[in-house]
Amino acid sequence: MAYMPVAFTPSKTTASADLSGVLPPVVLPMTPEGEVDSPSLQSHVSHLVSSGVHGLWANGTTGEFYALDGDGRAEVVRQCVKAAAGRVPVVAHVGDTTTSLTVRHAREALAAGATFVSVLPPYFVSFGQEELKRHFRELAHAIGVPVLAYHLPQFIPATLSIDSIVELTVEGVLCGAKDSSSNMVWFRQLQRRLRAEGVSLPCLTGGSSVADLGYLLGAVGSVSSTGNLTPAHLVRQYEAAQQGDWTRVLALQEQSEELIELLTPPGATPGPGLSATVYKYLLAKQGRIDCEFSAAPLTQLSPEQCRYLDEQVLPVIARVESPAAELV
Repeated sequence: MAYMPVAFTPSKTTASADLSGVLPPVVLPMTPEGEVDSPSLQSHVSHLVSSGVHGLWANGTTGEFYALDGDGRAEVVRQCVKAAAGRVPVVAHVGDTTTSLTVRHAREALAAGATFVSVLPPYFVSFGQEELKRHFRELAHAIGVPVLAYHLPQFIPATLSIDSIVELTVEGVLCGAKDSSSNMVWFRQLQRRLRAEGVSLPCLTGGSSVADLGYLLGAVGSVSSTGNLTPAHLVRQYEAAQQGDWTRVLALQEQSEELIELLTPPGATPGPGLSATVYKYLLAKQGRIDCEFSAAPLTQLSPEQCRYLDEQVLPVIARVESPAAELV
């Protein structure tokens, strides 16, 4: 297959930023009226950065990007950038249903200070690989910088194949990838193909339960939603992986699993919407944000479910987040 490299002039931010480490997909604090709660968002981001995270993932699935219009998405990026204050890079997800809408979101995110943009393939309608590659190429050309591919096949009718990711990386269209499928066979195959082609592409894992496996297979970082609740814990795990201390990496993952297993209250249906609602309730109880409200039509938690989270989950968060929790 013949590849035609694409010449880009990297921006100062993308040229110097390091896409690695723990990048929590930031939850979206909202007011009861459904607006972005900017003070709460800044407070939460400040806590994440002070806990040692290496970057922020704005407007991801956990961040309920689907509940925001273009102005709302740009506002989230602005608030994340403001609170980060240059200490860590901000990755903004900008995917939408068409190329023109995606270009608009990307330009607004970069204008708001994002260091990188990440892109879900267009959703709702299924597209072929040539159409998807054209989408990514046109976006990268329109904004003048390479982008991150966001792999989420459980919610997207058609996503980039491994062959397409390699091709777009060689062309200079992609500067990274995030895999949120939790399919470690697919992730292993991607890593093998990249190595076989002699192609370097920073890859992040998105599944909270596979961070340890991702690091072992070559992930440069994680975009775990539980990082909203236990950022310091995940930073310790990343540092252990960097040191090659796989016994410690696994032990820390087991502590994460203890928390993950408790995050679905009785009677609730698991899914990204529930995760966002649960996370915001727990953050509000800890005083990190002001309100646990999520965008309609998501169902808010019942009093019984709130009591369960108070009694069963908050103590585990406190214990896991504490350095004293480590047994290895």
